[in-house]
Amino acid sequence: MSVPDTREARSLEVIGDPEPEPGERGRRWWIPVTLLLLLGGGALAWYTILGGAEEAPDTTAAAELSFADVVVTDLTETSEYDGTLGRMEGDPVSVRLEGTVTGLPEEGRTLEQGDVVAWIDNQPVVLLYGDLPVWREMREDTEGPDVLQLENALTELGFNENEESMTVDETFSAATASVIETWQESIGAEDDGIVGIGEVVFSTAPVRVSALQVSVGDQVGSGTPIFTTSSDEIEVSFDLPTFEADNVEVGAQVEVQLPDLSTTTGIVTEIATTAELSENGGDATFPVTVELDDPSVAEGIVDAPVTVAVITDQVRGVTAVPVEALVALTEGGYAVEVADGSGTRLVAVEPGFFAEGLVEISGEPSPGDKVVVP
Repeated sequence: MSVPDTREARSLEVIGDPEPEPGERGRRWWIPVTLLLLLGGGALAWYTILGGAEEAPDTTAAAELSFADVVVTDLTETSEYDGTLGRMEGDPVSVRLEGTVTGLPEEGRTLEQGDVVAWIDNQPVVLLYGDLPVWREMREDTEGPDVLQLENALTELGFNENEESMTVDETFSAATASVIETWQESIGAEDDGIVGIGEVVFSTAPVRVSALQVSVGDQVGSGTPIFTTSSDEIEVSFDLPTFEADNVEVGAQVEVQLPDLSTTTGIVTEIATTAELSENGGDATFPVTVELDDPSVAEGIVDAPVTVAVITDQVRGVTAVPVEALVALTEGGYAVEVADGSGTRLVAVEPGFFAEGLVEISGEPSPGDKVVVP
């Protein structure tokens, strides 16, 4: 990254390269400032400015110039990415029962444990929490981890208060059947004490109904998707090019510009470990997910474009001036024009990190000094 040459060179002849090669992002340059030849008063005078040594005051009246303060500040460099504000898509919910759809939840509703995901032939299919899918009918004397999962769910729903009605283990006992009958009666299902395959759907968390895939009256078979799901929380997603993978890490704070140009903050919660190829033949990217610190600011905004700004480099507590205050010396190096009484004088500086229209400098100028800006 090079320092912008925003001011006219102040030497009368070029000695060496007119502008030095820049270093890496955020790198400091140590550039010797050599001889500055000035003509004045009809005679030839030599002045040397090295490390901030004074030169003859500028004859321009300070009152006619524009000035900016030398400040101590933090400088932050960011990279921006095009993102989307919305809800992350999840796996669809399917049923194992065959028959006619007689009832469905509303789109946009979040279903929790104990809620009905669909009615098939007027029988409820109920959502319960668990890691294992249903693969068999469960009745008295059935044993296994799926039974334990079922008993845990019914206990959490309050049908086994203080675990006095049944023992929560991997055995489907007569007590388990009795608890299930009570639960079935409460939801309008056939209270036979048997959990048939397809009568429940297990999920690890609540599910949000994103879009219905069937309508009331449709015929469905085993494995028919009933609705698609999405996350309950509004999130931001963007694609991170693989060559910029080092710019972002999980836990990083980011700034998000919303469609109304207001800004909010968020945290990177997930970065995919497998890159995805672009459909238009562009660079491969890693999908990134950002959780907003205050999701309420995006309420009602769905699938909207946003801009995500990620801090890629930063320095703190440095002395800085506006970039345009730099004077490029044709011999190489830079200076700033500092207010001095009723005039100004050139002072050599060493530019460093620059961002946000400011550049870090080291040398004689001190916070509170004023420098000329065009």
